[in-house]
Amino acid sequence: MTEASVAKSRLPAVRRHRPGLSRSVAACERCRRRKQKCDGRTPTCGPCESVGALCVPSRRLVVQPHSDCECDSLRARLLSLRKEYDALLLEVDRLRSRRRSVSVRFDTTAGDLSSPGALRTSGGHNTPEAGHGLATPSDPLIQNLDLSYTGRILRPTFTHQLNFRDSFRSALSSAWYLWGDDAANPNVITSQSNADLAGFDNASFENLVEAFFERRWPYLPVLHQPTFVNDHLNPYLARSVTSPISNFLVNMICAITATERSPTQDENNQLHRLFFNRAVQDLHIVIQADDFECIQCLLLLCMYGHNEPQSVNMWYTTGLALQLALGIDLHRKESLAGHNLLRSEMLKRVFWCAYVMSCSMAINMGRPLGIHENDITVPLPLPLTDEQLNESFPAADAPLLPRIKDTSTFIHIIQLRKINARVYTSFHSIGQTPTNPNELETARSAFCSELNYWLMMAPRYVRTSSTFQSQEWFQIAFHHAMLSLYRPSRAVPMPLSEDLRLCMESAIGLINSYSSLYARNRIKYTFVAIHSLFMAAVTMLYALRSSPPLRHELSKPVVQTNILTFLTLFRGISNGRAVGEKCSSIIERLGNSILTLFDEPDPAGADLDTEFQSWFGLQTHTFPTPRPEDPMEELSGQFPDVDIPWTDLFVEGVGMGSTDAWSFLP
Repeated sequence: MTEASVAKSRLPAVRRHRPGLSRSVAACERCRRRKQKCDGRTPTCGPCESVGALCVPSRRLVVQPHSDCECDSLRARLLSLRKEYDALLLEVDRLRSRRRSVSVRFDTTAGDLSSPGALRTSGGHNTPEAGHGLATPSDPLIQNLDLSYTGRILRPTFTHQLNFRDSFRSALSSAWYLWGDDAANPNVITSQSNADLAGFDNASFENLVEAFFERRWPYLPVLHQPTFVNDHLNPYLARSVTSPISNFLVNMICAITATERSPTQDENNQLHRLFFNRAVQDLHIVIQADDFECIQCLLLLCMYGHNEPQSVNMWYTTGLALQLALGIDLHRKESLAGHNLLRSEMLKRVFWCAYVMSCSMAINMGRPLGIHENDITVPLPLPLTDEQLNESFPAADAPLLPRIKDTSTFIHIIQLRKINARVYTSFHSIGQTPTNPNELETARSAFCSELNYWLMMAPRYVRTSSTFQSQEWFQIAFHHAMLSLYRPSRAVPMPLSEDLRLCMESAIGLINSYSSLYARNRIKYTFVAIHSLFMAAVTMLYALRSSPPLRHELSKPVVQTNILTFLTLFRGISNGRAVGEKCSSIIERLGNSILTLFDEPDPAGADLDTEFQSWFGLQTHTFPTPRPEDPMEELSGQFPDVDIPWTDLFVEGVGMGSTDAWSFLP
């Protein structure tokens, strides 16, 4: 044996495993305790499976997280990226659906626009398909992805009238004075809109839509909820939209609901503007849509304009909606012939919605009514819910008790608007002049009886989430109408003492009703709430200034409390807007001038201050505009010092006779 072989034999032998035997990286807990071989299979190893025992992997097989790992932040980042990805997919699908629906390329030349079929005319009798509350977008629409709407609908409702001479400034409504210098234009579409809404999932959209039909729909039922959900909302959420009308309707409804949504700490109350900006991207398609569907979209714009009057031209948009409705004869009962229950009821609802909005804006802005009651033959809607509007439901008698989801509230609002229109025509229209006092008193008594009956017959609801179905809101509507009936008017420029007493009582009743809603967080900012509160406060102070007996009925602390309540409401519901502070400063200054009168003795036997009424009555004033260097130089010799705030008010353009704000309800 050689030395090499002897050395090799002395090396330790390497232990070899038997063929076919494999060892697990780490045996399970049971196999380790029993000191038996474990094949390491997961989730149950062979030995444990053979006896049906619970197999618990060894801790050496479980990855232990490090103490300073970023798992939670990475998961949150992943979730955020997924939501952003879903939002981008939704936008891509929307653009693809718009491209698929393009059938005619939009050409801005006059020849193409005037060609037959190139543009749908508003005078055509286009009505929704039978059995649907909304028209189906079966007809092709003219589209261009690079085109956007730039018409009058998106202009401010109130702008400075630069072409008016100074002597005509007092003929303008107070709304122009309060809103005319609000030059901020929130209608700026940014590329961040989709990113800002990336956190909104399908459930969030559904919640906003449901809140719309619970809170705002009872006031203006412009849509049929089941049809809207099936034809527009569900395709929108499923990213299978085939018409831009669906995008507009869904985003517009979310914008309207978001105006009532209380912002959280992470939000700046701009959510409604984001939805509005997304909706108006398809406004140029809405204008070309079927007349009936276009009316519905315009009315939704007006509902949004209640909260944002400088984003939507309310006068133009409400007038356009009414004229389109008249163009397809919705005001005549003959238009209902041959239609099923769903279609006929939706035709009636949409027309009366257009009537209510147009009537309110005409009265509010001191302009002619869009249509008179004598020209309307279509009946009022039936008090039915949306679920009852189907062919199988018979046209039975109206139910004995109103229901939250039927149109009983809307029918009651229509009846009030008709009374408001008759009062406006009789007392406040621009061409109205004083007539026989006996005839006016008879007319007033008749209107007062109608209003009291209207309030007595107001529907009662239990546990409703809509402000428009609360008893406080019906009280507000009643007091608004009473103020319109008895305050100074063109027919009665100098009311009697009893008329002023009724005005003051209605103003105080309006304060109490608004305060009750505000205390329960049931009233949000709206242009009409601010405007109506302002004019009611002015009327109350006017009554106290004109009538010494009324001042004797109220003490100075009581009047001061009422003024402070007005100021609290202004600043509370204005949500930090400049218009709220402007109203507050005006009322505060007028109120202080009234409070000084309680410290001075009234003349013996004084009933009415007719001299004050002649100065500040319903006549159109043409006070010269003071020079900037000495604002009161030309007026200081005409009025007592206590009336300087009233002089400023009328000189600056707030005329009580040029508007009827109380008919424009929140």
